[in-house]
Amino acid sequence: MMVVALSACVPAAEVDAVVAASPAASIDPSPGAEPVSFVSVVDGDTVETSAGTVRIIGIDTPERGECGDAQASAAIAALIAAGDAVTLELPDGQNEQDRHGRLLRYVTTADGVDLALMQLQAGNAVARYDSADGYPMHPREADYHAAQIATLGADGAVVAAGCQAAAVAPDPIDQWWLQYSSCTKLKKNTVGHPTGPFDRDDPAQAEIYQWFAVGTGNNGDGEGDGLACE
Repeated sequence: MMVVALSACVPAAEVDAVVAASPAASIDPSPGAEPVSFVSVVDGDTVETSAGTVRIIGIDTPERGECGDAQASAAIAALIAAGDAVTLELPDGQNEQDRHGRLLRYVTTADGVDLALMQLQAGNAVARYDSADGYPMHPREADYHAAQIATLGADGAVVAAGCQAAAVAPDPIDQWWLQYSSCTKLKKNTVGHPTGPFDRDDPAQAEIYQWFAVGTGNNGDGEGDGLACE
């Protein structure tokens, strides 16, 4: 079993924020909850316990190495240490294990913190793998969805709250002139692109000038007067 080594570069302020948010994630485990010992963090939605490897029900965190993965793992490590007591709970109607052989359980700390709800409130996870996705319904799924801050990317990957700004790529510069291989072809355009001339000494036109005068190989400044596509 590979266990995550928590990166020392996770800012202390982020861990403190998770700890501060933890009381809001407190719940009372059901009488049938199973007491076990916590062993280690595998990742943000999976832990190793004395009962075996547990995939936390109802959430999904960033995959190993993705933005937000280290923070999600650190959030659990900030609350519990090896040997601490936790409780595992299998709701009615849930599968005993996932397809990887991991136990499917709610995981609650001795202080009553629901690890799944904590991860959702901290922006480290999305509510997932429940009746909304075609999986068995679990009793806390409505609360989990209401608590979600993180989002899903277009590719289905989890985008943690702290990674959402990085996930929005800036609009590329519209270098429309690159589609024309000569001034002649440019002047035949019917989409409203400027047809010149382009002044070498005008900062706003210099890149366009360079393309048509040199880049196309068609010598768009045949007179050498600093104007291309006259």
